[in-house]
Amino acid sequence: MRRMGELSWELGAAGEEEEEEEQGQEGEEISREEVLALSVELIESIASGKEPLDAARLGSLLWTLSNALLEDLTDRDDLRVPGNSLETFPVELVRNVMGAVETLVVALTFEPEDAVTQRSGHAIPAIGTHRVAAAEIIAVLLQIGCQDIDERIAKLKLPNDGQFVLVSLVRMFFKYSWSSALHATVVRLILAALVSPHEPLWAPMFEGGDESLQGSLAASMKTALATKPISTRDGNVGSVIILANALHELETCDDVERQSVRTTLQEDATWRAAIDGEDSPLANLNNEQAGGLCGPKPQKSPVFMDSGMGANVISSQELLRMLQHISLGQ
Repeated sequence: MRRMGELSWELGAAGEEEEEEEQGQEGEEISREEVLALSVELIESIASGKEPLDAARLGSLLWTLSNALLEDLTDRDDLRVPGNSLETFPVELVRNVMGAVETLVVALTFEPEDAVTQRSGHAIPAIGTHRVAAAEIIAVLLQIGCQDIDERIAKLKLPNDGQFVLVSLVRMFFKYSWSSALHATVVRLILAALVSPHEPLWAPMFEGGDESLQGSLAASMKTALATKPISTRDGNVGSVIILANALHELETCDDVERQSVRTTLQEDATWRAAIDGEDSPLANLNNEQAGGLCGPKPQKSPVFMDSGMGANVISSQELLRMLQHISLGQ
């Protein structure tokens, strides 16, 4: 992981004089506060129409901000102190990012130009590095396990469609089925949200019928099994299996905080058809994962483990390979 002080930026400018001045600054250090301020300024300018989307530039800024958060949160033992509020949270950058989070999530609404696939040469919707980075920032914030942060993120809605941010990210997960970076981030984000005791954070993900998380997972598993050869399946199938197993496991828990989602899952006929029985789509997909030409694959181990403080402890072998190497004080 690159340190912030080692990163240099060459920021574009409208006029030739400004451009030359910016080019002359190449190699200068840029602080975390400057990265946050530049990100907010650029997002506001794009949203207002003052300048067009420069996905690469915005993505670089947001990934730098995400990396800075990861650095400041790694190997800390003071993050989950009982009673930690956002105002007294020990990491200044987290407090500053949360102060600007309503603007940062607007980056999720900026759609880049379509991408052309190498295999077919066809144009497909592109997620954009800036949107993956914005999602990553939300995922990192949720992994902290601070209820103040969870409560504020739960209220966030996107201005373009009025959807809760987590609901929009779930739908992006299924829409952009070939973005492995997005899939890994959204898996972490969903699991981090589900271990929060704050129900309004995760409850909206399970609403909406066929567009709900469980409805979309059920449809994806059914489609995956019907797609032959396996190599032509959507690229998010592995992540779909991880999430489906996680929800199936969640149903076996007995905590009071998530009783409502267990009831929702148990009463959803489409979800039940997707996971119940030895010949269900989930069972068949798990069987595929259990063997193959290279021998047995690692068995699924529990995804949800109670740390006593709402911490997100993820032990699935498949998921660990996708996670960035960060402990967040766990």
